[in-house]
Amino acid sequence: MPPQIAIAGAGIIGMSTARALQRAGAAVTVYDPAEPGSVCSFGNAGNIAIDHVRPLTRLDILASVPRMLADPLAPLCLKFAGVPRVWPWLWRAARASLPGQERLGTQALAALLGRARTAWDEEIRLSGLGDLFHTAGALVAYEQPEAFTASADDARILRDNGVRVELLSAERINALVPGLTRPAAGGRFYPDAAHTVDPYGVVNRLAERFIAEGGTIRRERVTGFNLSDGRVIGIHTDQRNTPVDAVVLATGIASRTLAEQLGARTPISGERGYHVMLENGPPLELPTTFAERGFIAVPMAMGLRLAGTVELGAGEAPDWRRAEALLRHMRTLFGRQDLTEVSRWTGDRPTLPDYLPMLGASPRARNAIFAFGHQHIGLTLAAITGRIARDLALERPVDIDLSACRTDRFGRLN
Repeated sequence: MPPQIAIAGAGIIGMSTARALQRAGAAVTVYDPAEPGSVCSFGNAGNIAIDHVRPLTRLDILASVPRMLADPLAPLCLKFAGVPRVWPWLWRAARASLPGQERLGTQALAALLGRARTAWDEEIRLSGLGDLFHTAGALVAYEQPEAFTASADDARILRDNGVRVELLSAERINALVPGLTRPAAGGRFYPDAAHTVDPYGVVNRLAERFIAEGGTIRRERVTGFNLSDGRVIGIHTDQRNTPVDAVVLATGIASRTLAEQLGARTPISGERGYHVMLENGPPLELPTTFAERGFIAVPMAMGLRLAGTVELGAGEAPDWRRAEALLRHMRTLFGRQDLTEVSRWTGDRPTLPDYLPMLGASPRARNAIFAFGHQHIGLTLAAITGRIARDLALERPVDIDLSACRTDRFGRLN
């Protein structure tokens, strides 16, 4: 009888894990009260961002906190009213920003990101996703010469950690990003980056293939577990109790309660981002990040997606001024007041204070696998995370050092 594996969460991480386990011969059931991919996976930037090897917990970013408090529309902002609520998270983030911790975080992310593109290439082939991905790379444009010059150290760190990056002259970047009325001073090209033209469509296609090949998706919420002798032997949902041989927890920002039941202290926070869709955007061929303005423009099947910004300490209601700021930036950069917004979206990225995912066996049950907390790079790391979670759930060896992502690094719960 094949191993019976339950996956909590039908986002991009959960569905990628489900497909990997299914191909390994497991009988897999995915549980989520929402439709597959309808939360953060719906609205992400669509970028396979293999260059994001540096955690955002860094001393240079920490030094910008006063400015973040003063400007609610800055690319990275901290809501003053939310400071008391997120203070413990901020304190842990500050500790993770120390040079030694930052280096460890960079090494850990580089190890995962170094395999991300290969894993996606395999998933694209095995799940028939070729029409949903473009694999020609990504750009970064700098407006100010001093910002471009100052980025040289960052480019060196990326290269030292295995990221291929090409520095582009002003002439070259302006040719690749036509129509700028504020010409770029220089840029970068990441040849190994890729993007999807429909992030929500990717998750839906994975779900469709998963079901077609015998998988089950239940619109139920996982609420707890039966444990015996250091293993999960069953899961509880809001509708039933089911015996299992292993479980994978891939519920993003909603993971805290379940993770704590499995013995892990989990200081996860929502890092709010926004996107705006344009129906008549500039004809960009590659995802393009506008460095100083802190957002990315990504060509998709339904139009041009402007995405980005980081909002910490956000309240329940979205601050739509941040979405509107994306549109203003684009109009300014291209001198196009006719650019038309057709939709907007906001979502909370599941982020731990050190900007590393929780990826490994839980403290209380060696067959309960955590796979959440992927911050800005959930889509990027989905395929490789699915393969790692597969091997952990089937108790196979994993040929990557996951010590920095261990599930008890913030403490255990009795």
